[in-house]
Amino acid sequence: MEQIHISYARQWIEDDDIQQVVQTLASDFLTTGPQIERFEAALCDLTGAGHAVVCSSGTAALHLACMALGIASGDTGLTSPNSFLASANCIELCGGRADFVDIDSYTLCMDPEALADYCRNNSAPQVVIPVDFAGTPADLPAIQALGREYGFHVIEDAAHAIGSTYTHNGKTYQCGSCAHTDLAIFSFHPAKTITCGEGGAVMTNDKVLADRLRMLRNHGMVKSPDLTSDAADTDLHGPWYYEMHALGANFRITDVQCALGSSQLTHLGRFRDLRRKIVHTYNLAFKDDDRLILPPKALAKTACPHLYPIQFVRGSRTRKRIYQELADHRIFCQVHYIPIYLQPYYAKKYAYSRGKCPEAETYYSRALSLPLFAALARDQVAYVIKTVKELL
Repeated sequence: MEQIHISYARQWIEDDDIQQVVQTLASDFLTTGPQIERFEAALCDLTGAGHAVVCSSGTAALHLACMALGIASGDTGLTSPNSFLASANCIELCGGRADFVDIDSYTLCMDPEALADYCRNNSAPQVVIPVDFAGTPADLPAIQALGREYGFHVIEDAAHAIGSTYTHNGKTYQCGSCAHTDLAIFSFHPAKTITCGEGGAVMTNDKVLADRLRMLRNHGMVKSPDLTSDAADTDLHGPWYYEMHALGANFRITDVQCALGSSQLTHLGRFRDLRRKIVHTYNLAFKDDDRLILPPKALAKTACPHLYPIQFVRGSRTRKRIYQELADHRIFCQVHYIPIYLQPYYAKKYAYSRGKCPEAETYYSRALSLPLFAALARDQVAYVIKTVKELL
């Protein structure tokens, strides 16, 4: 390796990706054109979901999903504390209250038993947003069953999990299929398995929700004649006429981004295989080290791995030292995640404090995400392993 600089995540853009973008730049459409429908159709083909609505980011996708479900003031939404801020902020942005359910210490995803306890001991939430952490699917069938019992909607936050699968009753499902949820979202940030530069998508099997998502994505505006109100003055208006039926936003994505996304999607299987090989290599290297707790086994089998989170048994001091010393060796790791409820906004607004979700807090105190991306070369993986072992 000539000049070492290994980040925890990185996009992989190839010549065919660039060609797709260049062709779109030379076309008649830069935004809201045919590439959007093409990308949406490809996402439906991948997941088996009936509808895809692409948008400007994964954060926008979560916000749109909550808006489409009508989350509003007085509503409660539950999510995992072990996630990025957007998994909770989407509830707050709609006027609801975000609350948190602890994780399972093995899967690092929302614990269905903790969710059941919450529902038994509190008013039932209006929406639950389980997070497929690091690419490992949450227990969506169990959460769906609780949703039917307690009457809440389910949004799968699959920002980490495009290409991941799970099995239920002998059948295999793609993350994002909405087989056990009302909605699901993806993120196409450059750190994710495939990228649009920035972008997101909401998946659903409900046409009414899909139509509402498309309206909310575009300012809450409709132009189709069969969607306009009876109050329209047909003598005054013409083909230019539009109506705003809800308070939406500009969450549109461009044709340029979708051209990149569609091209990237054709590489997903290869990217997944490469990521799994890296996970397998890490697992073999660290499996006998009792100073480390390795990620869930699903990460190397059924998941399309997004992160490789290890835990240091000795805790936060060891984690901090090794994080800093790896950076000195030009290996730049990351920590996923600080429990969301410990952020000042949530701690001050709702008096959330340490001890609320013990498993998430324990995990955070020990966790470090090692570099993982499809373009990570074999000698780079070996260098990461060698350096971690030496520093331990």
